[in-house]
Amino acid sequence: MYTFARFEQAIREALLATNLISAADIDLGAPKAAGVQADLALPCFRAAKSRGSNPAQVAQELVAALQFAPDSLVAIATISGPYVNFNLNPQAFAKAVLTDIQAGGATYGSSTKGNNRKVIVEYSSPNIAKRMHVGHIRSTIIGQAIANLYQRLGYEVIRDNHLGDYGKQFGVNIAATLRFGKPEGEGEAVLAAIEEQYKRYNLLMKGTVAEDTEYDPDSDAGLDDEARAWSLKLEQGDPQAVEIWQWMVDLTKTANQPNYDRLGVHFDLQHGESFYKDMLAEIISDAGESELAERDGNAIIVKDLPDHRGKKLPTFLIQRSDGGTLYMTRDIATIKYREQTYNPDAMIYIVGQPQELHFRQTFAISKALGYTDAELIHISFGTVFDAKGQPLSTRKGNMIYLETLLDEARNRAKALIEQKMAEGKTQLTAELIDQVAEQVGVGAVMYNDLYQDTKRNITVDWDRMLAFEGNSSPYLQYMHARCCSILRDFGELPTSYDGSLLSHPAETGLLKELARLPQIIDEAAARYAPFVVADWLYATARAFSAFYDACSVLKAETPELRIARGHVVAATAQALRNGLALLSIAAPERM
Repeated sequence: MYTFARFEQAIREALLATNLISAADIDLGAPKAAGVQADLALPCFRAAKSRGSNPAQVAQELVAALQFAPDSLVAIATISGPYVNFNLNPQAFAKAVLTDIQAGGATYGSSTKGNNRKVIVEYSSPNIAKRMHVGHIRSTIIGQAIANLYQRLGYEVIRDNHLGDYGKQFGVNIAATLRFGKPEGEGEAVLAAIEEQYKRYNLLMKGTVAEDTEYDPDSDAGLDDEARAWSLKLEQGDPQAVEIWQWMVDLTKTANQPNYDRLGVHFDLQHGESFYKDMLAEIISDAGESELAERDGNAIIVKDLPDHRGKKLPTFLIQRSDGGTLYMTRDIATIKYREQTYNPDAMIYIVGQPQELHFRQTFAISKALGYTDAELIHISFGTVFDAKGQPLSTRKGNMIYLETLLDEARNRAKALIEQKMAEGKTQLTAELIDQVAEQVGVGAVMYNDLYQDTKRNITVDWDRMLAFEGNSSPYLQYMHARCCSILRDFGELPTSYDGSLLSHPAETGLLKELARLPQIIDEAAARYAPFVVADWLYATARAFSAFYDACSVLKAETPELRIARGHVVAATAQALRNGLALLSIAAPERM
């Protein structure tokens, strides 16, 4: 049990010991009255109602009866009308928080809340045969942060990269490859060439002739049918179709991995939609034979199905009129497979807001067919805009590809670091410059997304992202590096210290932020909201700055106080590292 929880427990035990209030009437929370300087407050309305008394009178009786030992985490209880307010004992609190952080180390903030529970988090999910672009970063890093949070709470977390590797577009890709040939090379350059061939083939299907493409109106009129035919052949296991498709799958996975490595992202599973193809006939049969759907030729249609709130959903298909499957069919099969294979308590999907209706329909039909008892959750997110406020789009020509984005961030961070070195504000070796530039640049891109509510749209704004002041990743990383710098100058930190010396308001303010991390992890996971962690990181960094300005560490008034403050700095560094790790952002020791 962490310090704040023990503080609350001490209050509850003392209240019950008065025999003036029942456990059901104890509702502790943050003080609501303006100007009250307290850490927790008890509204006495429930207790007064139970006793048929006046709330203010109950508060007075409780304060008169409460008793706390001198070394208790509770310093004092005071009255504010119908409220009893409780303040922490600064000296006991300081020692307790530092002990928690020293004992926990890299696991400080973790809990066992999720023990014996399992969640599957689906995120990233790029399409095969396409480069990852800036739009993919949202699902990727939001999903990774949510997976990190649940893992810290003790859940068994299965991370799944559900790859888009099925559908008509692969018929187009196969037909385009056969027409134009396999591009040579490796990495994203080959994916770019495949995208270009896909675009050229689509132009031909529409009868539009690209400058470098031969077009015969007679022989090329059936290109759309040809692409559909290859899509069907792929579903039927045609060897040539499968060979070309597998080449594209392997190529894409290889090209994407460096991006994932740079973002600190990893997966337990990377099943594409095709992985579930052998289950599709059963899904179609179950739906077709149920009372949930009706047949129209080969098409299987679901009408008037209610969602989890009882609201009727728009009509949707489980099977096309030509007998082909859909994204919906494959997602239903995925849910059934996950239930049968892993028996999870929840499945969490990190997918953009435009897919909201799709998931309401998918979840509803999966539940109605009895495929899962797990909680099904869709975490949506907004659009990425450029600096001019325009949505990023391949058609508009302003799309930023992920590799390019991360390279640009690293290069800009390197330029800022070299500028600071020229100004004499930092000194780094050539090797460290490149390493820190990568950590700062990539961290800036990630934090620019994660510090905001997932539902909000975000803007690629380089100046804001790479600022060394304000709510940005470089500022947080810099504060961690400053902690490390102080500790290097300090030398060896003695293990024994006197926590009772830490009573300065700036010390207490910082320690209160450090003590909040366990609660922050719990709240962020419950809300599926990485920005809760980001808010805490920024508040902690600012509290450390206030502490650094008000309380000298290396030149403290006494050797004993110097050691105690050294432990505060070490605890701050550890807590900042832990918080940044929840967002998969690096914590450089030098900047």
